[in-house]
Amino acid sequence: MKYHSLMVYLDLEQCNESALRIACDLADRFKSRVIGATAGFLHIPIYLGDTDAISVLEADRQQLNQTIARREGRFRTAFESLGNPSEWRSDAASPADFLATEARAADLLIVGRREKGITFIPNQSLDIGDAIMRAGRQMLVVPPRKTFLALNRILIAWKDTAEARKAVAAALPLLESAQDVMIVEVTSDERENEIATRRVVDVAKWLQQHNITASASAELCTDDVGGYLDAIAVENGADIIVAGAYGHSRLREWAFGGVTRHLLQQGSTCALLMH
Repeated sequence: MKYHSLMVYLDLEQCNESALRIACDLADRFKSRVIGATAGFLHIPIYLGDTDAISVLEADRQQLNQTIARREGRFRTAFESLGNPSEWRSDAASPADFLATEARAADLLIVGRREKGITFIPNQSLDIGDAIMRAGRQMLVVPPRKTFLALNRILIAWKDTAEARKAVAAALPLLESAQDVMIVEVTSDERENEIATRRVVDVAKWLQQHNITASASAELCTDDVGGYLDAIAVENGADIIVAGAYGHSRLREWAFGGVTRHLLQQGSTCALLMH
């Protein structure tokens, strides 16, 4: 199996080098078609006082167009040496809305997570969590300053839910490329470990049918499961954590489960998430 098409999103308000480098690695590995994407729209001030509103808006429009053009130029420079088919897409739109819509064209979405201290600007910054919950595609979230993806080891953070099943099935091309796959289900009570072990063994047997050998274990953790899984990934040198993305809509934003929130906000390992 392979990823025939990748889409890498270039945020207008942050450095995108980590996402670009990982996208290049995967495109070269799978010989994939690559789509670069970005979006943003003007913030129209409610009150401009004595300022010439038309002049201000025109200056903002030019600045936005220039930023989009720079992102396109960086994308084309990054992929021109690979020789893979590539395409650029951009629009004056909400970043999350745009990516969720354009996701239909790709097998895998790749985005870079913001570094701490980078201001989130709703009309020009991508809300990664919002995009994951609505895209209907798997998304690889790349931590800041991640520059290489060896794909030697992958950790599957199992939970017996539809989201986890979809995430693992969608990740098969990556799992087939890995040398070592670990399946871990975290429980909050030792009495749950026996049934959790049976579940992860079932997953390992299912992967074996796809010629993927995986170890399976149940681990006990009563607090900060996301941090615990992240620590397991780091200790074992995992390149990616594969997990379902869990959340529910709350007014105009998403409220995420603890593991999903950790992987979105502070995970030290690339996370392959799917809702």
